[in-house]
Amino acid sequence: MNYDRRRSQGLSEVARRQRQEALEKSLWHRANYSASRRETTDQKPVEEPRTTEAPAPIEQPKVIIDRDHPKVVQTKKEDRIRMGLPHVVIVGADKGGVGKTFVSRAVMDYFKAQGATVRAFDTQQPDGNLKRFFPAETEVVNLSTSDDQIKVFDTVGKNDVTVIDIQAGLLTPTLELLTDIAFFDLVTEGKLNVSVLHVIGSTIQSFNEIEGTAKLLQGVRHFVVTNHTNDAAFFKGIAGVSTDVLSGADFRIDIAKLDERATEYVEAANATFADYAKNGESFVMKGKVNKWLNDTKKAFEAAKLNIK
Repeated sequence: MNYDRRRSQGLSEVARRQRQEALEKSLWHRANYSASRRETTDQKPVEEPRTTEAPAPIEQPKVIIDRDHPKVVQTKKEDRIRMGLPHVVIVGADKGGVGKTFVSRAVMDYFKAQGATVRAFDTQQPDGNLKRFFPAETEVVNLSTSDDQIKVFDTVGKNDVTVIDIQAGLLTPTLELLTDIAFFDLVTEGKLNVSVLHVIGSTIQSFNEIEGTAKLLQGVRHFVVTNHTNDAAFFKGIAGVSTDVLSGADFRIDIAKLDERATEYVEAANATFADYAKNGESFVMKGKVNKWLNDTKKAFEAAKLNIK
């Protein structure tokens, strides 16, 4: 989809700052009020005996909170990614037919199995495909409009994980938008975690996307996902085609092929992979889906997709 970036975004510098301040306040409230509300709801207050001895210090990231300008200050580079920050997972590609939504479905199942609160945005207009499998958690949006950009990116602090399934051809424009509005700056400031899962197919066109995408993601975790929707080997061993470009991202996730017949059974049931593995009508197909889910989980964990 071609559109004028500045005109479609409709963002003045003042509006950009206002959005970032609103998002920062949302993240601050989430970090500082959620835990205390749960404690006051679930537990009766217990009066502690007074003591002059100071409590033992608890090791934790150094946080400086200012109500007007909340920010997180960290002393070590390795502390940049921490447990407790909202995690935005962007799944997409500019090339179509590479199985982006297939990967998004696996990501949703993975994080839900970890006990995280997960919501998703589906950019496949008009009805969406991810929404068919996760109707309660998913909303269909049009990221070429400012209103839906606000709906998505101003509210990422409301859940543990936000999955954004990007329509074919919109990955680069979306990443350019997030660069322009300084969304990725929230990562370097320690307020947000962002992972981009760049799904590629076994085509030269897909390989050519990787370098350009990597340039837009300085400071953001960039995963190249080789999704085996068929028996292709991503040009391994073919003379004249270099696979070195696959190492251009920070991480690589290799998703094994799911049996075609098992894929059809899950599709026909309109079920998530996890639901079918548990409640599917065929014992054989349940076993195949469950094995594939376990393999996919291992691939996600090997790449440290789940931030702890």
